[in-house]
Amino acid sequence: MKILLTISYCIIALAASAQLTTADYEKKEVYITMRDGVKLFTSIYSPKEAKEKYPVLMIRTCYSVAPYGPDTMPEKLMHNPDLVASGYIFVKQDVRGRWMSEGEFENTKPPYSWSEKKRTDEVTDSYDTYDWLVKNLEHFNGKIGQYGNSYLGFTSLVASVTDHPNLKAVLAMAPVTNFYFEDFNRYGLYGLNYMPVMDVFGVQKEAPTDKSWYSNNQREFLLDKEKELTVDYYDYFLKHRALSSTDHLIDPDNFFWSNIKEHPNYDDYRQQRNWIQYLEKSKCPTMVVGGWNDEQNLYGILNSFKKMYHDAPDSQAKLVLGPWSHGHPKKRDSLYYLGDIFYGYDLAKTYQEEIEYKYFEYHLKGRGQEPSFRAHVFDTGSKEWRDFGDDPFDDELNRVTMYLRPDGMIGAKTTGSRSYISDPDHPVPFIEDDHFHRMAPKHYMTDDQRFVSKRPDVLTYVTDPLKDELTVQGTIEAIIQFATDHEDADLYVKVIDVFPMDREPESTDKDGVKMNGFQHLVRAGYIRGRYRNSFENPEPFKPGEKTEVTVPLLEVLHTFKRGHRIMIQVQSSMFPLFDLNPQKYVTNIYEATDDDFESAQHIVFGDSRIIIPVVRR
Repeated sequence: MKILLTISYCIIALAASAQLTTADYEKKEVYITMRDGVKLFTSIYSPKEAKEKYPVLMIRTCYSVAPYGPDTMPEKLMHNPDLVASGYIFVKQDVRGRWMSEGEFENTKPPYSWSEKKRTDEVTDSYDTYDWLVKNLEHFNGKIGQYGNSYLGFTSLVASVTDHPNLKAVLAMAPVTNFYFEDFNRYGLYGLNYMPVMDVFGVQKEAPTDKSWYSNNQREFLLDKEKELTVDYYDYFLKHRALSSTDHLIDPDNFFWSNIKEHPNYDDYRQQRNWIQYLEKSKCPTMVVGGWNDEQNLYGILNSFKKMYHDAPDSQAKLVLGPWSHGHPKKRDSLYYLGDIFYGYDLAKTYQEEIEYKYFEYHLKGRGQEPSFRAHVFDTGSKEWRDFGDDPFDDELNRVTMYLRPDGMIGAKTTGSRSYISDPDHPVPFIEDDHFHRMAPKHYMTDDQRFVSKRPDVLTYVTDPLKDELTVQGTIEAIIQFATDHEDADLYVKVIDVFPMDREPESTDKDGVKMNGFQHLVRAGYIRGRYRNSFENPEPFKPGEKTEVTVPLLEVLHTFKRGHRIMIQVQSSMFPLFDLNPQKYVTNIYEATDDDFESAQHIVFGDSRIIIPVVRR
């Protein structure tokens, strides 16, 4: 018996020592037929001289599985070289309606098959693909894992609800979950930064193709392609501040843009495409991975984990949340900065080696142990990782209430108010420079806010220097007592960590950046005021009437160090990150014209408050 065990351990050790590279894999391209006859293009990369059976690691993507052609190989099979070296069968599939696959595409398609058995969706397409792999792959050990970032994170979450017996592990990185609260729309706002890429997501192709069939509309923004000269985006979008004047930027057949304009409220159409609600049916171990500074899908990262943790026990949901921006856990930067903020060394490399690799090896090959934490979360202030055995944002923490005083200090409740003029001719910029091109620059999530803190249309409030460090863990509540002389307004609330003026330079500081007094943006929240009571049923403000507005702020884990100060900023635009509010009430803002935009006076009262969940010490 001891001899047999020794032989088994030796075989496992030899298998684990395999160091394959992309050159050790061969490629096969196939069409997999779905239950309704639609064929999905699929590339399969397998170890050439298979000496064992391998599990599958797969992605399902709307962004193309290029390069196409049986004799072509990608530069990398996946972002994690350790998993490539270990030996897997890598499967990559164009989702229905995209690139070389047949059918029509629909963004975040609801699970139609759950109510109408004859209909297909991403759930049925995933299930049918797994079935085909089980029946047709050679040297396959029968275990499938799915992974992916952003929209591929969405298709990974979809995988988790298929209940397919061969799907054993899912890793959803920065998953898309609800386009009303992330990416293109945010709590009633429209993300102007997505305007240059709208056609990528909303134009149907006529037939399978390996060439782009949509336009990125870059000519409108490029002055000189060779010299990479672009327009001033602030000025450009200010001239097109009415969304009704931007149709020339988008293909007239763009179904996605049409749907956004036709459904400005969180109506049944929008709610049906909220994928958080469907995750209660997750039946497969699922790890959600992402970054605190993800400018696109932090909403999906946090809410998908919480939903599965609380309502889908079979998912065994886990969370890894670093300081990263969108897609950065796939990178292997030795020093990780976001903007001017330094967070640490080899953060993504360590994650890939110690968590991602071990997660798939355990579930798909039965090697080693599964990561023991429930949540592995980075404190963006102390720059340290913390492990939790449960939902880290469900703790009973001390909740400290701080009021926004008319004298600009954060402290005890008082009377009085402050006012500012929100002028759509001179909106508050969201970054200091003009490096805005095709999606928002990732650094804005940590940017120094000194460039706006003294603007008269930005109300700034600050605490005294902290005598002791203060760790904030969870959702900060921003309850603004507000009035306007118009019928609509947008509200933005920013939580900022102000570094001491006597802070001495550190070796990791970037050259030429003044870090003493730096106003580090920690979290920004926002809402279109008409939705303050309901995203389904908007209502105008009554001019001059004091009204309570809760501005949504996603969770944080941030330690404000001794000597630092907490700053809160209140404003009514972050342009051109998001569209401007006309402030004159228009039933559908997508139909507003330039003449509808009016300057407005807004008031913030002294009983406005910020409620902070503080870790007990």
